[in-house]
This record gives sequence, C-alpha cells and structure tokens, in this order.
Amino acid sequence: MFRHISFPTMVLGWVAFIVICVLAVLFSNVAMGQAVYNPSSYNPTSAAGRLPNATRSLMDDEMLPGAIGSIQLQRKPQLRGAWQAVEVRGPKGVKFNFAEAGQFAPDMPNPARVGLLVGAVYRLRLTGVEGDPDLELFPTIEVIDKTCPPAEREHRFPIPIEIDENDIADAARGELVMKVIYLEDSEVAEPVDTSGKPQRVIDIQPTQNALRTADQLGRPVAILRMGSRVPNITQGQDWLEFLYHCPPWTTLKPIPTKQMLIDEGRWPIIEYPSANPVGQSAIGNPAASGSISDSR
Repeated sequence: MFRHISFPTMVLGWVAFIVICVLAVLFSNVAMGQAVYNPSSYNPTSAAGRLPNATRSLMDDEMLPGAIGSIQLQRKPQLRGAWQAVEVRGPKGVKFNFAEAGQFAPDMPNPARVGLLVGAVYRLRLTGVEGDPDLELFPTIEVIDKTCPPAEREHRFPIPIEIDENDIADAARGELVMKVIYLEDSEVAEPVDTSGKPQRVIDIQPTQNALRTADQLGRPVAILRMGSRVPNITQGQDWLEFLYHCPPWTTLKPIPTKQMLIDEGRWPIIEYPSANPVGQSAIGNPAASGSISDSR
C-alpha cells in the first residue's frame, strides 16, 4: 500500500536531512580539533611526524648572507644593537682588512680582534697568502647570535673564526667555503683541551645542511663564507652592496700579557721576607719564634 506525500512535506524533509548532515560534520570537526590541540594530549614528536617530507627549516645554509641574521633579530629583539667580540685568525703572513666607509681599512694584525654587530654582515679582504702574493679573497662574516662572557671581559672571550691553508686553497679554486661556528652543548661536548691548537672542524657532505648540523650540536653564533668572487668595481651602489653597506665595527683592546703588565707597572710585586742570617738562632726572639714569653 502506498501513501501519498505532498510536495511541501517532501521538501521540508530533505532540508531537515541536509541540516542534520551539516551539523554532524561540524560537530565531528570540532571534536577532532579539540583532540589535536588539547595540551594534555599533545605530542610534539607525533605532530612533527605528520609534517610533509618537503618541509624545510626556517633557517637554511642556502639563504643569502644577512637573511639568517635578520630572522634572529626578529626572534630575539634583545640582540638588536648588541656587540659581539670576534677573533679572525689566518695562516702566518695573512692580513685582514675590514670594509669601512666605502673602502677597506688599513691592515689589521693577525689575528684580527674586532667587535661586530649581531645580525650584520661584514665584508673583509684577505691578502698576504704565502706563495701567492697577488691572491685576494673577500670572505664575509655574519654574526647570528651572542655569547655570554663575564661583564667587562667580553674582549677576552671572542668568537674564534679560523681560516686555514685548506680553506684558502679551496676558495682559490673557485669553491665556496662555509663555516658555521657554534657553541658546544655542555651536556654532549667532548672534554678536549683545544688551547693553543687549531680550531676543531667537522667536515660534512655537500648534501648536508651545515646550519642544521651545527644547531644539533650546539648553538650557532657566526657564519663564515668565502669564495673566489672578486669585485670588478670600486664605487657606486653595486660596490656598496658588495660591501653590505659597511656596518660599523670597532677594534678590541688586546688581552694583556704578563710582560705588558710589567712594562706598564701593573704587575704586582710580591716581596718575600728574607731568611734568618746564618748562625743566628731564633731562640730568644719572640717575634721570630712565634712564642709567647712570660713577663714575670
């Protein structure tokens, strides 16, 4: 037996069915959202596993010089305007010249110890290579973080950036040398004495990300980039861009040595009491013997 249903009733039924389906979908999405973002049940490891394989870190060693420092200043506003001590060391005879006011400053001693702004990129000129006096290299240094030395002793604890003979040879052949200097994690660092020795370097494959590797081992603080690029102009806007508009820098006072302090009269002179003359006994001399005599 069939029962006749009017058209308006049928339309209302379909509308009610669609509304119920939409509400069911909305409630299910809300429930799933609460399950994902519930702080008590959130698992960062499982969330990272759901990221697509093509996802890349915000900081990559393929970024142009200055991009990483700019990101760091946005992440850490306290680094804006902060100075960081840096020591650039090269082989014997090598000279460094930092860009200043649209040109390169006079030769600096090796090692060159300067104060640089965090987040800025500095262009310097490297000359005086033994066996190739005409070779000129123009590396860049980008300071991307700051160390925490004792107050008023920042010049004693600079970031060490060492350029060795292999780096110079690779750059002269047209290769790009990139070094990421990082502070080791004290919980996983090897207890090795490196004083007076060459800077320890970990070589990685070209397919590896140097910045990510350094970030896993500690806290990256500076990046050295050096290739064979040579400027063909010495003035104009392109020249200033090559020099990264010459951010300010300052030289650091040298770390005083014992001889320097002696020459300046600042080395403390300790006078030790002379020994008792030969044949003289300490008996009867209360001050010498340290005894307390009876006054009777």
